[in-house]
Amino acid sequence: MMRRGVILIGLVVLFLVVGASASTELTTLFQHISPSVGALYAHSSGGDLNYLCSATAIGREGKMTVVLTAWHCVKKDVAYMVSFDGRRLTPAHVWKGPHYEMAPKESPREFNEPETDMALFLTEANDVPVISTGTDADVKVGDRIATVGFPLGVAKISYEGIVAGRYNRPGADQHNYLLLQIFGAPGSSGSAIIDQRTKKIIGVLVGARQQAGLPVIFATPISYQAWLLPVKKSRKNVASP
Repeated sequence: MMRRGVILIGLVVLFLVVGASASTELTTLFQHISPSVGALYAHSSGGDLNYLCSATAIGREGKMTVVLTAWHCVKKDVAYMVSFDGRRLTPAHVWKGPHYEMAPKESPREFNEPETDMALFLTEANDVPVISTGTDADVKVGDRIATVGFPLGVAKISYEGIVAGRYNRPGADQHNYLLLQIFGAPGSSGSAIIDQRTKKIIGVLVGARQQAGLPVIFATPISYQAWLLPVKKSRKNVASP
């Protein structure tokens, strides 16, 4: 009887140690991600500054920083600003968008082709750390993910979840999108989805659907970045033709 009690106590201690270790790793990951996450704003000709979406620094292009967000966050006839620390606003402009938006005549969207709800901006905030992009090719159901964003545009918030599956609907706008079990709210769009194991970006959060129970969160796979084209100079801050 005493031996069973000792074994039980040992298992409880082991569980607590493993749990504490996992919690520490997640906290460290959030600390790694957070400085690279910014809030994207639209600055209208009337002087209004309106929050649009979350955005994440993912690389460099010359002396500029490349920022990832969702394409549906892009608006017409506005200038863009991004803030990573909540104090400094830095100008930004659209660099790349879906090929069928950037070159509708030369590279139209094909029949049954999914939407590419993804956009890349450039900003002069070149002192911001970046998060590397990975691959979604080997993503499995149950993989643990993390993200940092601005739900409701209120504050920078960190949360975790899992990959729940793929949206396997050929012909649908979101075909092959990642399905996530994770917190999401208006303003979370554009948040980068980070694989907790590789600490790299596997997608960008773009929306949710809910009929009953928990909402299903959709993320554009990071591999869809291959379908982006540079914006034409005359359309620098324009969402569509």
